Amino acid sequence: MKIAGSLYSMVLVLILHLIPGLECHAQKRDNGNVICNFTVKDTVCENTPVTITDLSQGASTYFWKFCAGTPLSFPSGISSGPLPGQLYNPHGINLIHDGNIFYAFITNSDNQNILRIKFVNSLLNTPTYNVLQIPGILTNDIFGIQVKNEDGNWYGFVTNGSSLIRLDFGSSLANLSPTAMTVANSPLMNTAQGLVIDYDGQDWVGFCTNFPATTITRFNWGTSLTSIPVVSDLGNIGGLTLPMQPALMNDGSGWYMFVANTTSLAQLDFGNSLLNVPAGVNLGKLTWITDNRGVSLFIECSNPYALLTNHDVVENQIMQIHFKGGLGGVKSITPLGNVGDLYEIVALSESFDIGDTIFCIAVNSTPSLTILYFPPCINSVIPTSIQFDPSPVVFPDVGTFTIKLTVDIGLPTEQQVCKEIEVTSLNVELGPDTAICEGKTLLLDAGNGFQSYSWNTGDTTQTLSVYTAGTYSVLITNQVGCHAEDSIHIDVKPNAYTTVDTAICYGDHFFAGGKFQSTSGTYTDTLPASNGCDHIRTTHLSVSPFFLVDIGKDTCINDTTNINLIANVPGATGWTWQDGTHDSVITVSAPGLYWVRVSVNNCTRSDTILITTCPVISYLYLPTAFTPNGDGLNDVFRLTGSEIIDFHMFIYNRWGQILFETHDPGKGWDGTFKGSYCDPGVYTYVITYRNSKLQANTIKTAGFVTLIR
Repeated sequence: MKIAGSLYSMVLVLILHLIPGLECHAQKRDNGNVICNFTVKDTVCENTPVTITDLSQGASTYFWKFCAGTPLSFPSGISSGPLPGQLYNPHGINLIHDGNIFYAFITNSDNQNILRIKFVNSLLNTPTYNVLQIPGILTNDIFGIQVKNEDGNWYGFVTNGSSLIRLDFGSSLANLSPTAMTVANSPLMNTAQGLVIDYDGQDWVGFCTNFPATTITRFNWGTSLTSIPVVSDLGNIGGLTLPMQPALMNDGSGWYMFVANTTSLAQLDFGNSLLNVPAGVNLGKLTWITDNRGVSLFIECSNPYALLTNHDVVENQIMQIHFKGGLGGVKSITPLGNVGDLYEIVALSESFDIGDTIFCIAVNSTPSLTILYFPPCINSVIPTSIQFDPSPVVFPDVGTFTIKLTVDIGLPTEQQVCKEIEVTSLNVELGPDTAICEGKTLLLDAGNGFQSYSWNTGDTTQTLSVYTAGTYSVLITNQVGCHAEDSIHIDVKPNAYTTVDTAICYGDHFFAGGKFQSTSGTYTDTLPASNGCDHIRTTHLSVSPFFLVDIGKDTCINDTTNINLIANVPGATGWTWQDGTHDSVITVSAPGLYWVRVSVNNCTRSDTILITTCPVISYLYLPTAFTPNGDGLNDVFRLTGSEIIDFHMFIYNRWGQILFETHDPGKGWDGTFKGSYCDPGVYTYVITYRNSKLQANTIKTAGFVTLIR
């Protein structure tokens, strides 16, 4: 085990100042006209002289300590190393002192005994280990243990499953063979776990937690611990689930008990008597609690504190609760980490303020012990003083520190007063020097919650909007008069500006002003520039007017006709036809698809015309009746027409019989069939032919003709 040189000095101070009961409050004794008191601000600034006003009266000597140990600092820890020869599955611990000797009693369930550890003068000294000689009564269900002094006699109490055992040590804890007897055996104790006992001013009262019953049992001894206690059941109060070690304290406002509830912390409020029915509340995990098995309460400078254990998830660490405004007030929890090789902590001892150092012992399942202690700080420029009015003290670091005044040391009129001060600092950070773009604003924020702000611009607000180059500074002041200052230099980077003049043709589009434009106008776009600022582009857009190109509607042409296609457009500067000519007029004499593209001020428009061959109309006449009587008039049924080729005609009777057939358009039917005259009546004709001008088209016509005789 290694202890730094400064630690030896601290141990020496502890020995010199080891006065039991000298805790951080004024002692009550017959002191005549001596008054010990002083005033100091609750909150002061780091590196700023702190004025202390001594209000003491009638004292002959004064001893000031400006930087005693504080539980708000991070603790140190010393491990005992593995103790397999002394600890066997330990569960409960009780730390007490008798004069300058400290004793820790630890229950070992596996070998059914109680280990006594003896420290002389200091918990930092090497202890001795002894097993109490208690034959035949302890079982492997021993867990909680408490040792109390009443009228000069020492009594120990141990939970033993469903019973409570009393150990009578007599007048000295040096007795390793206390008399043991069972003083309570009750079904209300269901595998009793942690145990706590205290005197509430009228009665001795104790409590044990039960698991898995998840209940609390109360013991009432009345005015003497030698009585047989009355056992009662408080049930499940405070949302108990896995109750382990309890801790009990009266902070002046009433009695409170806190129960390590494995995954939470339970709080019970008894008021002014431990015999009251308590009000219970489950405080939950308080952010960090995951496997809480031990809890220890103590008061430092009139402020309550608690130490908690954690041995799962964020394992093997202790946590601290600072109670602001008493045990029923606002609670803040801080993880203190793993010090002194903590490992699966099963219980915490009581905490003692010895001299300027706060001590607590953690029992590890390794098995081992860890001595936890909060040593005096070294943050005060003047550590001590013996003046009535000490020089102003400077604390160079932030934190919560204690100032102790002891008057008339060693005299019957000795008194002590302890007060906490919070040393705070201010920090304002406007950020590193930077640059902003032209036209942009930067918001400087000095932080909220301060009493005053003073900018070099004359502004007194928390924030300041800046848009010009320069150096800006702010001085902040908090409610206790601490100051802090910071400055920042701002440069302004210019934007880039360009102008674009362009023209487009009617019907075209140009991207400007964030979208495609088709009308004349002035448009602005903000684009990223290479320096990270804006590139402002202004576009003057001109759109050429609409013009029409019209070379006529689609038409037809015959073999002997020519057509002039005219593309007259006002202001035209160029023409391009489909055949490559560049005149405003062309003459066409053949069918086809013709187009022209006309230019006006670099804009072009086109038109197209389809010219086809005009259709040829054939002349065709067929009579509806004929009279083959030889008079020379209408004696033959024939067609009259022009441009007829590939002619073919059939004459049918009513039964579909072909009576006549010819390919000669000039030859007709004379009304006979095979040399005989056909009867008067209606006959059918079918004719097919083609127009000589449109040889690809075959025309078919059919109808009726009447033969009259």
